[in-house]
Amino acid sequence: MIACSSSTNPNLNEDGGSKASSDATTDARIDAKAKDASEKDAFEDAGKDAADSAPEDAGDASQKGAPSLTDLSVLAEAVTDASPQILVVPAFSPEIHDYYVRCAAGTNALTVSMTASSGSDTLLVQPTASPSLPKQTRNVGVLENQALVVAATDGIATTEYWVRCLPHDFPFLEMTAHAEAGAPPPGYYLVGNLLTAVSGGYAIVLNGEGVPVWYHRSPTGLGAIDVDNVVSGALSFMPYAATKVESFEIHQLSPLVTTLVAPAGVATDPHELRVLPNGDYLVLSYPLKSGVDLTGLNITLAGDVGVEALGPNSTIQDCEVVEFSPAGTVVSTWLASDHFNPAAVSTLPLTGFGAGATLPDGGPVYDVFHCNSVDVDPANGNFLISAREMDSIFYVDHASGEVVWKMGGLNASLDGAAFVSVADPFFRQHDARLQLGWSSTCSGGKGQISLFDDESAPGPAGPARAVLYDVVVGGGDAGIGDCDGGAAVDGGAPGTATLAWQYRGLVRTAATGSFRISADGSCVIGWGLGGTPDLAFTEVDIHGNDLLDFKFTDGNSTYRAIKVPLAAFDLGVLRSTAGLP
Repeated sequence: MIACSSSTNPNLNEDGGSKASSDATTDARIDAKAKDASEKDAFEDAGKDAADSAPEDAGDASQKGAPSLTDLSVLAEAVTDASPQILVVPAFSPEIHDYYVRCAAGTNALTVSMTASSGSDTLLVQPTASPSLPKQTRNVGVLENQALVVAATDGIATTEYWVRCLPHDFPFLEMTAHAEAGAPPPGYYLVGNLLTAVSGGYAIVLNGEGVPVWYHRSPTGLGAIDVDNVVSGALSFMPYAATKVESFEIHQLSPLVTTLVAPAGVATDPHELRVLPNGDYLVLSYPLKSGVDLTGLNITLAGDVGVEALGPNSTIQDCEVVEFSPAGTVVSTWLASDHFNPAAVSTLPLTGFGAGATLPDGGPVYDVFHCNSVDVDPANGNFLISAREMDSIFYVDHASGEVVWKMGGLNASLDGAAFVSVADPFFRQHDARLQLGWSSTCSGGKGQISLFDDESAPGPAGPARAVLYDVVVGGGDAGIGDCDGGAAVDGGAPGTATLAWQYRGLVRTAATGSFRISADGSCVIGWGLGGTPDLAFTEVDIHGNDLLDFKFTDGNSTYRAIKVPLAAFDLGVLRSTAGLP
């Protein structure tokens, strides 16, 4: 069983809450199964193993005998009563080696003061070099995006401290660790801000102190969506605008190469980019399909002034999964409308969104599926697809295209797919993922599935939450592996999904969001757009302890929050390529 990293908290209640919690933004509830003592031990062992195997910072000043700084400050030159000081973030500590200051456009006149530990000297390394002295103050000019690098040296070993001069339009950040609840496993956090009214759009790699150790700016007016590490050593994301189609970018950092990734002739959607074992890419697209009978469906009119009944000859945004080669050649496609009648499965039809929101003549287009994630089963290459406007996730056989089973939403499909009922249902979900140990068989499958439950309106009043389900699928012969082939017959035997674990926010999320459980036990919840107030993401443990919170204090939001181990990137490479065009 997979679940979040564990930590020890003497204030932990039996229900997973805290007896003396000062954090009013979350409410964690863990079901009886997740609290089973043997499972707790397994989670704790996994978290301990991950911590024991985490790579150490080779320049960690806490190592015995290593030179370090005992003080570091960065101020604006000629500070007056009316001008703000420039302070490093986070607060200086000899054991922390990455910081940032917020800079203005152009050259910033800064005063750097530093003191070395006993027997060591300080020196300025970048942007200009200085002599080595036990203690010194230097006036330097630093351009936005440049790094101010200072060091402590004893003539044999050197420990560097990096202070990034963040550009003037960088979103405002704040990370809060709750040390009393435990320490999260080491790692980097990948986020991108969506809103550009108050800042530029940036794909960002944060360290555990909330410092951007790497970032890349999107073109003016575009945010950054779906920041991920789908290719080893690289950052992937899409520059994003709600009404504009862009390509995914893969930024290989060493050597520094940027590759645009898109299928030829297909309008790529920003929700998902996956890499298949054969090297092909997988993305979503929303082609328009006309002549669709939507009789029986209704949409709420703008301003909530009533409803409009839909009918025949409607145009929809279909859900298309596209596999394509690195050269852009389309290898295969899968269309939701070939396997689902939208009138029978759409639970929240809306007017169209994005670049295909209306017809060229201004006529209406309807969003009836809204696929927003694709996970790939590593055992067989099959797909787990999430469709927001169906309140459903479903498992697709890659070879045949047949829908093997459907979980949540309405019990209907054109393939006779097995239906998995959900005892504690989700609504308007995102980011559905098969967990380690998932097993697909001729009778369907068994294991755990995680997702982010937005609970968006209209619908139940419950707040957004991260959810882990125990799933048992009782479908028919689905043509998986050594099976004879063919879809489930007459719906197959029913399946069940029961709640294994959940972590709740305070309010609904309007859109987006994510929930990822990493191999090291990291459990990171991206709250999406309009979710838990002010929060971009939270990291928790199996007991529901809030270990860490990150927010954009300027009101921005992130599509997803992904955590990767420290070994995913070389810190020196991240530092040296941060902010480059």
